[in-house]
Amino acid sequence: MKTLTANNLILATNEPVTFLTADVAAGTTLTVKNIAGFAINQTLLIGEFGNDSSEIVKTHTATAPTGSTITLVAASLFPHSSGTPVRVILYDQVDFANATTLTGSKTSLSIVNIDATSNDTQYNDTLASTGYYFTRFKNSITSSVSSYSDPLPVGGYGIYTARSIIDNALAQIGKVTSPLLNDQYCFSQLNNGQIEVLRELKRWSFMQVFNYSLGELRTGTWKIAAPTNLDDQNTNKTIWNFKIGTSTNLTWVDKEKWNEIIQGVSNTTLASNIAVGATTVTLTDSSDFQDSGTIYVGANTYSYSANDRDTNVLTITTSTTTNTSGEVVFSGGTLGTPIYCTIFDGYIYYYPILDSESDHKNAYLDYYKKMTVIENDTDEIVLPDPTVMQYYLSWKLLLRISAGTETEGSMGFYNKYVMRREKLKQKDALGRSFQLKPLLNRRSLQNDSDDEATRLGNFDTGF
Repeated sequence: MKTLTANNLILATNEPVTFLTADVAAGTTLTVKNIAGFAINQTLLIGEFGNDSSEIVKTHTATAPTGSTITLVAASLFPHSSGTPVRVILYDQVDFANATTLTGSKTSLSIVNIDATSNDTQYNDTLASTGYYFTRFKNSITSSVSSYSDPLPVGGYGIYTARSIIDNALAQIGKVTSPLLNDQYCFSQLNNGQIEVLRELKRWSFMQVFNYSLGELRTGTWKIAAPTNLDDQNTNKTIWNFKIGTSTNLTWVDKEKWNEIIQGVSNTTLASNIAVGATTVTLTDSSDFQDSGTIYVGANTYSYSANDRDTNVLTITTSTTTNTSGEVVFSGGTLGTPIYCTIFDGYIYYYPILDSESDHKNAYLDYYKKMTVIENDTDEIVLPDPTVMQYYLSWKLLLRISAGTETEGSMGFYNKYVMRREKLKQKDALGRSFQLKPLLNRRSLQNDSDDEATRLGNFDTGF
């Protein structure tokens, strides 16, 4: 059995509030100081969450508040003294749910009425065995619901998750989550701490990713999306190698060199399908294409005799093949086994344009990943030692409590953090010999007498 908890206190903020101006025995009316913001079909909290005599009531379905009187749909359960706060709360129930994945559909396990005498609403679950728990608030009058909470793994939080580190850090200093020591502050400090540690070494081994498969390549293409967690999406500063299939690594060139290599290559996409028997091809933009020539679309080749740049329509000989809208169209380039590569705008580009010999081969990348930004409880730090971040966070929490003034306690955790960080650096540096290659323009290795064809690998300038 697992006990799930939803915090009630967040419901008692930023909503209309007033105060009783007369004692109330169990009854159906409340005499209050101000009725502004109060209406029919509302849920009210009389008192404060966690007090023994607090309760949740509902306003009448038809009789609106008037003067200093709020009419309830049913009698209150407890007597309340003058001066007791009365506030609107948006929800009066908690929906406890389960999903097999983080983004999968959620199944309700139980809907539990909120108990005003407690700071939390709890549910004991014996049903879910895998996946994730979620909670959300519900209004029993309107059936409206809040957004779902962050996920809670059914098997509990792993040691690298933000929730585990935050809870351990709070326990180390004898504190619990509070408005001062809230989750958002902890998340931001975990991010700051990771950044500080990662800056201690130029490259950490645990940030390396080897032989990552980017996916299969297709004939007639020259780019593939870089991994979303690649640290630098526009240079090779965090890339070691890029290769296709079992071939050797491609030669890396900078953007200036790349522009030289693809000089004379025009590319766009198909604006509509090409069907068997078609005599025209409509491009997304034909402005850079010659008046006549040849285009490559996937594995197919089309000769065209005219280019209407106003309509982006090419006139072709009758088509015997088909292609689909959105496919890449090239003209003035070379097809073959790619030799050169570069990266910009989140894509890795390769040249020559992929031919049929490399069709359906996988592209592989060795690279450094970027830091995971901590935004919710289940996010995991990238550091392989959670204790480093526990000490760091404990130090920052004690500093926050003391308004930024170092104390003996905060300095103690700071020293522990530094010692643990240095130990992590020592372990990571042992036996490391793999280094990134420096950016190199291959032209500098050639004689000044080399002509352009030699520098570009003797590639043809056309088909």
